[in-house]
Amino acid sequence: MNLYLSPNGRIDQSTYWRGVIILFIISTVLSIISAYASPFLGMLGIVFIWPWIVLHVKRFHDADMTGWITIGMVVLAIILSMVLGLILPGLFGVDTMAMSEQMTRDMEDMAASNDPGAMIAATMEATKKMAQAQLLPNILSTAIVTGVVGFVMSLFKSTPGTNKFGPPPGGPSEETFA
Repeated sequence: MNLYLSPNGRIDQSTYWRGVIILFIISTVLSIISAYASPFLGMLGIVFIWPWIVLHVKRFHDADMTGWITIGMVVLAIILSMVLGLILPGLFGVDTMAMSEQMTRDMEDMAASNDPGAMIAATMEATKKMAQAQLLPNILSTAIVTGVVGFVMSLFKSTPGTNKFGPPPGGPSEETFA
């Protein structure tokens, strides 16, 4: 569990990849559950931001580099996610604009009924439909981003022996983001 909670120490590439695969699987399962149960469950993904950061900080530490470089990986992931979010839904035949417009029309119709419960139910149903339609593009986007960031991380080689962040993987560390 320390692998995901504490940015102290170092991890080798194989440990990094095991951690990434586990977090990717959790993310995928969470996406599926939120698409079919409740879209609000997808917000639980926020909890997993810290473990992703921790994995990258430890990997940079293993290359004798500061963990603050992780900010660059986050920026890379955000930009790549945004680009893929614009491209992939269309490739899978998902028209997000049409779905949004339909949802707006449905909301206007429901607003005329003055029934807040019906309006909330209709919003939830429309959001669920959108999440289900975008499920495959979102999972593919996450896989691509994970692969690209993982490839970039594989370019950083482990420092043999002890470095300023501690002994090789398996030993305690002294600093976090130095």
